[in-house]
Amino acid sequence: MDGIQLVYRDVDRTPLLYVIRAMAMQRENLEVDIRKVSDGEDYEQGFLRGEFDLICEHLRFLFPARLAGHPVRCLAACQNRSSQKLLACDGINSLEDLIGKTVAIRAAPSSRISATYWLRHLGLEGRVQTLNIDDAAVGRWQQWRKVASGEASAVVCSPLYQDAALNAGLHDLDAPPLPEIGSIFFAALGPFIDQHEDTLRRFLRALYRAVHTFHHDRKTAMAIVSGEPARLMGLRDLVEIERQYERLRENLDERPIPRLDALTTTYAMLDDGYMPLGGMNPLTLWDLHYVLELDEERFMEQLAGDKE
Repeated sequence: MDGIQLVYRDVDRTPLLYVIRAMAMQRENLEVDIRKVSDGEDYEQGFLRGEFDLICEHLRFLFPARLAGHPVRCLAACQNRSSQKLLACDGINSLEDLIGKTVAIRAAPSSRISATYWLRHLGLEGRVQTLNIDDAAVGRWQQWRKVASGEASAVVCSPLYQDAALNAGLHDLDAPPLPEIGSIFFAALGPFIDQHEDTLRRFLRALYRAVHTFHHDRKTAMAIVSGEPARLMGLRDLVEIERQYERLRENLDERPIPRLDALTTTYAMLDDGYMPLGGMNPLTLWDLHYVLELDEERFMEQLAGDKE
């Protein structure tokens, strides 16, 4: 059986990744070796040195890497909008109520850049103060504690970590999501792509199968998610696993193809909040011929027909 290595940093990605692995093995005769690399420098440089076949997150370093001459190519994107939630304390019931108030945001670079740009997208830039809080000070995605303590009136929070905030009395504000390329995308280097065309076609078919399974075959998806992904994410019981599965499913696109508004917003956000990108064309980062082939074949419709 042929194989491909898939490297990630954040265990929150594992539910879809393990469904991809199952679909690849069962339907594409392809073994997907899933590996976690936690250290950011090792992750970035290891990929750029060609030590990893595929990566699936941490988009921001790829733009300047491409600008510096690395043959980076993104092959698919499964999220075209931010999944973050804006949670607020009592008395804050609309975006207008936030004017003049403080919003707590996660200080980790990707989260901070996205949250800051989202506030701009919502028309709140310059109208609210932001409080950048490192996970080390409060716990992973626990910035809501600054709202509970009265230091902030709202917080930008991942939906996977919102339960503690809601239990503490915060509530969800109605706020349109930011169009952006989310955390679940797939990238490889040009030389690897050129030498593994058939393997990548099978991997992308497995991705389509996994996205379809996640949306339309709850029983199969849950059976996989309840295994190693649940253990890695620290999910303790079936109710909690089901709740997180639904949140992940809600933010997963039906087709793993980037949207134009997500691409342009992501480029502008990184150019402004991460590093100047020198006017590079963001399309040069993308190699979409695999997903376009599958769309031209109406592969997703075939999957739906197989299920009926």
